[in-house]
Amino acid sequence: MALLRIFQAIKKMTQAESDTMGLSPVQIQALLFTAHTRSDVATVGNLANMIGTTHVTAVKILNGLVRRELIKKAQKAEDRRVTLLSLTVKGKEIVNKLDNWGHLLEDALLPISEDLLRHFETALDYMVSSLQKKGHLVVSEPCLGCIYFLPNAGDKAAPHYCQMIRKYLTHEATLQECPEHTASIKVHY
Repeated sequence: MALLRIFQAIKKMTQAESDTMGLSPVQIQALLFTAHTRSDVATVGNLANMIGTTHVTAVKILNGLVRRELIKKAQKAEDRRVTLLSLTVKGKEIVNKLDNWGHLLEDALLPISEDLLRHFETALDYMVSSLQKKGHLVVSEPCLGCIYFLPNAGDKAAPHYCQMIRKYLTHEATLQECPEHTASIKVHY
C-alpha cells in the first residue's frame, strides 16, 4: 500500500509541476525522451515502451506536441515504417526549462537521512531491475556498461561501436540514452 501512496503523491506533484509549463506529465516525458535518447532510437515505438503505453496512444501524445511545434517526426531512411522523433527549436527551449522538473519530489526527500536514502535507493534499484526483467519497465541508459558497447573501436569521428545496431557512434551519441541498453553486470538477489 505504501508504494501506491507514493505513486499517487508523485503523480500529483508531477501534474502540478507540468501545469506550470502548460503541458501534461506524459508530454514532458515525451520531450525528455526525445531530448535524451540517441537520435537513431528515438522512435514512436520506443517512446511507447518507455512510458508503458500503446503505439496508438504514443502517436496521440506526439501529435499534440507536433501541433504545438515542439517535436518533429520523420520516417527512418532504412525502414519507412519507423518514425524518428526530434525536438524543434521551440521544443529545445522547453526542455532547457525542465532542469528543475521533479524538484518537488526531491524537496520532499530532504528531511530523510543520507543513510536511509542510500538503503532506500538500493531497494528501489532491485525493484526496477525486477520490473525490467519481467517486462514491466523499460530502462534507458547511455552506452557505457552495455554488453553491446565497444569503446574506441573506430576512428576519431566515430570512435565507438554498437554491436547491436552494427554502427559506429560519435562520443556524444554514446552519452545519450538508448532503450536497447543491456547492462553488462547482472543484479543478483
